[in-house]
Amino acid sequence: MKNLIKYAFAGAILIGMASCEDDEQNTTDFVQENVERGAVLRTTEIFSNELPINTPGAQFSIEIEEQDVQGGDLLMSVDVVGRFEDNSEDDGDTTGANLETFSLGTVPASEFTDGPFGLPRTTLTYTIEELAALANVDPANLFGGDVFIIDLTLNLTDGRVFNADNAGGIITGGFFNSPFRYNASVTCPVGEDQFLGDYALSIVSGVFPDFGVSQDFTEQVYTISNEEGGPTERTIEDVIYLPEFGGFIGDMVFNLVCEDTVTPQQSVGGGVGCGGAIQQGSFGTNFGSYDQTDDTSFTLDFILTAGDTDSTCPSAPYTSVLLFTKQ
Repeated sequence: MKNLIKYAFAGAILIGMASCEDDEQNTTDFVQENVERGAVLRTTEIFSNELPINTPGAQFSIEIEEQDVQGGDLLMSVDVVGRFEDNSEDDGDTTGANLETFSLGTVPASEFTDGPFGLPRTTLTYTIEELAALANVDPANLFGGDVFIIDLTLNLTDGRVFNADNAGGIITGGFFNSPFRYNASVTCPVGEDQFLGDYALSIVSGVFPDFGVSQDFTEQVYTISNEEGGPTERTIEDVIYLPEFGGFIGDMVFNLVCEDTVTPQQSVGGGVGCGGAIQQGSFGTNFGSYDQTDDTSFTLDFILTAGDTDSTCPSAPYTSVLLFTKQ
């Protein structure tokens, strides 16, 4: 309980700061003043994180910025690895696919260039053909729901290493926007005006079962946009999590993947946790659904976890199903 309150207090501070200082310069200043013991790879731009089927040359492409206490001088290199997940076993022949981690190379500090605030930046771009070849899959056999997971490991000149396994929730999904892990989802086309605007959230099942809480997400109307990411990615803006503890506010991202809604792994409520950071994601078969011809409603189905070894959420993981209805 004390740990949850601790996160509540930290979350309130960060939310207030973000609402007042939401431009990129202020973000950079805040990171530089507070990254005293570690380092981050901040996502500055997502050019594309979707791989539409039957689209030769489709790309996963992002821009990242390294930040450390010495203004980027500790950067040595970034290792990039990928992994293929076949989530459409009934579509396409992926016999013999490589389902193990494969290397996408190492980016040395020399390939970074100074960004607008004097910190090193670089762009990572991988085509669907490159990713499929490393996974030993014919691109023609990929189908909506398949995903390539891209993991980054930051190596510093003093020997320290940072990645998705040892970065806290506030780093990976909160103010710093440094996830170290990205999903390049294979998708089907979606109308550019579909699943946008105001939708009412209703809880179908699932509730944070600890500390006497009776409600996970606030049931109210939220705005859905697609200002970032690719054409099938949607962002539910400023979703309120655990209102009985004052409410933790953060965006919720999902992808429309051939009539499945897929929630990539992300922090909940802007980085709240109880000892360990609470994460949500569509793991295994936990996918919601939508109708490609009718955007009046859709569901999200995902698992919430707090997998850190110091987590004090005794009942995690658990499943949450949410219904969204157009207003």
